[in-house]
Amino acid sequence: MPLSLIGFLAGHVAAAVQRQSPPAKEPLVVAAARTVGVKRCLPTISAIAQRATAGATMQDIIVDWDRKVPDEAPFFSLTGLGNGTMRAVLTIAAIPAPAGCAVLVERISFAARDCASVAASDLAGFPSGQLIAGIMVYQNPKQAGETYSLISNNNGCLILRRQASLNWGQ
Repeated sequence: MPLSLIGFLAGHVAAAVQRQSPPAKEPLVVAAARTVGVKRCLPTISAIAQRATAGATMQDIIVDWDRKVPDEAPFFSLTGLGNGTMRAVLTIAAIPAPAGCAVLVERISFAARDCASVAASDLAGFPSGQLIAGIMVYQNPKQAGETYSLISNNNGCLILRRQASLNWGQ
């Protein structure tokens, strides 16, 4: 068999193997940011989205950006996430800054149990304070700029995880 035919067949086998194992999907917000021209904050958006969307089997997004200078202006996104019957939203605001990106990330979800049990199981040891009646805010002692707000409702607990950084990754 001529070498060119062997190479041709090997190429088809490699292509077939690649089709059988699809590449890992990147979060929609990363693809959207890249598509609209965000470059400086793209690594930050990607790092955040990879962690925050892990396990989601459904995603959809809404984004807003400065169409004239997309890489020099704020990028805002709202990502809807789902897995089975569970739902959450993720917001990312990334703003180019001299030393990287200023970022505000919020992930909002719901637990069908009271907030006291959420706090006991997930936020034990976190300092806390009451914002107003029915809303407790917990500070992550290991991560400056990360808070968890637990909002009591009749049917459960609304959980708002918030991270803010003026120089993400610095």
